[in-house]
Amino acid sequence: MKRKDKSKNTIAGIVVPGTWDHQGNVTGVTIQAYDEKAYLVEHTQLGKELLNHIHKKVEVAGKIRERINGSISIRVKSYSVMAEVAEF
Repeated sequence: MKRKDKSKNTIAGIVVPGTWDHQGNVTGVTIQAYDEKAYLVEHTQLGKELLNHIHKKVEVAGKIRERINGSISIRVKSYSVMAEVAEF
């Protein structure tokens, strides 16, 4: 499916499962961002590393693209896991 380039940006949000295989294993992730958008993480080496950070807060820099079907993806160039803040 063809994509329309959007921009190169940084987003922050929570890593959540996005795709699964037939056995129920997570094979891809989505960033549920604080701007209330969901960004499908493209399957690059850095994108696959985010599988180890499910349910963690992250900041991700990369190229954001809008697909023809309206979904948004991000090609991860760098990321950092944000420190957890204790809640009282």
